[in-house]
This record gives sequence, C-alpha cells and structure tokens, in this order.
Amino acid sequence: MPNRWLPITALTLLFVGLMAAIVSLSVGEKGPQSIQITGTPEVQQLIGGIRQLDDRLGDETAPVTIDLFQDVQCPRCADFQEGVIDPLIAERVRTGDVQINFRNFPLGLKPVTLGAIATEAAAEQDRGWQYASLFMRNLDRAPEQGVTEDFLNQIASVTPKLDTAEWEEALTAGAAEESAQEDVDLATELRLPANPILIINGPGGG
Repeated sequence: MPNRWLPITALTLLFVGLMAAIVSLSVGEKGPQSIQITGTPEVQQLIGGIRQLDDRLGDETAPVTIDLFQDVQCPRCADFQEGVIDPLIAERVRTGDVQINFRNFPLGLKPVTLGAIATEAAAEQDRGWQYASLFMRNLDRAPEQGVTEDFLNQIASVTPKLDTAEWEEALTAGAAEESAQEDVDLATELRLPANPILIINGPGGG
C-alpha cells in the first residue's frame, strides 16, 4: 500500500517554503530597514570646539545674542538651517561674535514634537546642537510614517560625545518635554509667524 503521507508532507514543506519566501520578499521590499545616518564628521567640524551650554551655542560674552526659533522636523526649516545657520555658526559664532539659543518651534499640528523633545534631552548634556543638526541633515531618511523612536535612537547613536543611556533617560523623564513646551509658549507669546525665525539682540539687532 502506497504511503499517502509522503505527498502530503512534501506539499506541506513546499507550502511552508513558499510562504517563507513571500515573507522574506515582503520584508526586503517594505519591511524594517536599517537607517543609515550621515553627516557626523561635517557636523562635528562645524560645531566641535565651540562652547555649548544647554540650548546655547557660542561664548556667553559674545556681544550679539540670537534666538533661533526652529522646527527640526520641518524640511524647509532644514534647508534654512543649512543655508543660513550653518554659515552663521562658521563665520560668526566660532569667532566669538555671536551666541545662538536654540528654541524649538514646531510648525506642524503637534504643539511639541518628538524631535524637539529628543533635542532638548541631548541639550541636557550640551549636545543639543549636534543632535539637531544631524536630525535635520537626515530628515529625508526618516521612515515614511514619520519620525519614529528608532530614528531618534539612530541620530543619538552617532551624535558625538552623547551618552545615549543618559539621553534615553532624559527622553522620558519629563524635563526635556517641559523645556520644549517653554519654547513653544515663548513663540506664542511673541506671536511669531510659521517660519524659522531669528531674533537678534545686540549691535545691529532689536
């Protein structure tokens, strides 16, 4: 009598193999992929060696103080950062003429974004400017569904001299979100338009 279990077993193995191939193909096309963060050497060359304290970049004795109201999750704001702020840092902040305070100013629907909280968490270690710069330089690499926890972690992992364990604790401790909210409250009080804004105090400023 022929063994009827052999063809059934063969069919079962064929089906399992086919499903595994389909799953593998699906993951390869649309599944989780490693986010390749770039720009760390350029950011460190731009910012490294400049005094940093909390949200401030630059010497505290600089005669000109600029408050930068910026949204790290806004693509056009990232263009503004690269085209306006980066040259300002290289030409005026590094020379001691200007100090800049980073103010989180979300331009979307959320009053406080994940990017803002993550930036403030890094600022607690005086690494907020590096984190924000890397975040905006790699914004086009964020997942299609938007900024995720994995994206935040990937940025943190390549931020120079950032203690990631300490940063992760600060991310959920509450103080970082409160700091970001204070920036939003200030922007609301000043009735700022929905654009990256520079408020200049000192010679030539208001």
